[in-house]
Amino acid sequence: MFMEERQKMIVDMVNASGHITVNEIQEHFKVSSDCVRRDLRSLESRGLLKRTHGGAISTGPIGKVPEKLYNPKENTNIDQRCLAAAKKAVEYILENDVIYLTTSAAGYYMAKHLPADFAFTVVTNSVTVADELRKHLNVSAILLGGEMSHRGHCHDFYTIQMMKNISLDKAFLSHTALSVENGASLHSSAGVELGRLIMKNSSMNIGVYPSEKLGRKSIHSVCPITAYDLLITDDQVSEDFVLQAEKRKVKVDIAVV
Repeated sequence: MFMEERQKMIVDMVNASGHITVNEIQEHFKVSSDCVRRDLRSLESRGLLKRTHGGAISTGPIGKVPEKLYNPKENTNIDQRCLAAAKKAVEYILENDVIYLTTSAAGYYMAKHLPADFAFTVVTNSVTVADELRKHLNVSAILLGGEMSHRGHCHDFYTIQMMKNISLDKAFLSHTALSVENGASLHSSAGVELGRLIMKNSSMNIGVYPSEKLGRKSIHSVCPITAYDLLITDDQVSEDFVLQAEKRKVKVDIAVV
């Protein structure tokens, strides 16, 4: 196989899943790790992907219309990076906390791995997350209502009115994309106002972002990166992202995948 053909296939693979590891490329093409790294450097220099520790992530458009298995509950392919970040995030929940859980896959994974040895309250606008919450007898759940989207989320006028009357100790959020320069952003404008209100009403804002969401931007701006008190990600995050975030006084906690 010619180098150009292999590199084109690597870009297709990255764009299909959002990320790829050096080991995955090695196994697929039966080439050395040095060869893979040369390919990734070449592709990054042309703006076709972004290298991370141990692999690469897509630089293509994100936040597209979801695939058939958008709902993480129905998706049998577990995102290990997202799961690792979610498990790290639940360590920050304390007894009697009132927290918000994001509608993203990170929120779903958090809901499945919540602490069971003390009481606390969870606020969410996702029926998928809420369905997991009912299984935890130590958790009081508040489901923000309104007109439900096909994804099982509510974020309309009625959702916002309800959220205006709720104060949070911690909000665990994960938007479409997050970069140091552009902050957090969403593909759809529908969640922007609610997202900002949740952060306003929370004493501590925690971003739970698998590394494939970092260093990227989407269409609608939600907040600057400095609006987060803490970022939680996985060990595939680039060293430069961590350095730039911490320069802006944003703490980063890294979960091991």
